[in-house]
Amino acid sequence: MHLADRCRIVLSGAATALAAAALFAAPASALAPAPAAGCPALPTVQPFTPWQDAADYILAPDGGFEAGAAGWLLQGGARTVEGNEPFKVGRAADHTSLRLPAGSSAATAPMCIGVEHRTMRFFADAASSGALVVTATFTKRNGNQKSVRLGVARGSNAWAPSNVLPMRVNEKAEHFDNAIWVSLSFTPRNADAWLIDDVYIDPFRFK
Repeated sequence: MHLADRCRIVLSGAATALAAAALFAAPASALAPAPAAGCPALPTVQPFTPWQDAADYILAPDGGFEAGAAGWLLQGGARTVEGNEPFKVGRAADHTSLRLPAGSSAATAPMCIGVEHRTMRFFADAASSGALVVTATFTKRNGNQKSVRLGVARGSNAWAPSNVLPMRVNEKAEHFDNAIWVSLSFTPRNADAWLIDDVYIDPFRFK
């Protein structure tokens, strides 16, 4: 094999590795075109086992807010605050959550979603009268953005896991080579403020 050919192979391999590393979190300013090889496999955890949910999950980009909601789009007074969900499912040293007052909203950085990413879940604290709307947004082939409501989380007067919400938009991934950029949004529906923490996605796998 000629030296030039070897150089091309090495450079091609390096480019592929860099592209895979960037797939799960993209800049929050735009929903980028998805790659053609599907979403990369990422290390999983089981944060909801104490609540009889043994599914594997991956953390959304800065889903624990320990980097100050890096990459998130915060509006209407949404901000990170001191005080972690008390179960410490991430790390014992975690100390931050996201506060969503009435009239606010927060959206994750776009993340790579395939058909295997079937559900999502997070931790929240709000009054029992509270309702939090969760939506997913992606870019269609014509360039227009499409938002799909995943469900509504209800408050319980204390920190607790949310109900399991279907991803819904993962069904569209088969039309995008099994990889689309999706941003998750959280919006209080009434006058109650919310705290959320540790936003997880379930990459369902047969074991």
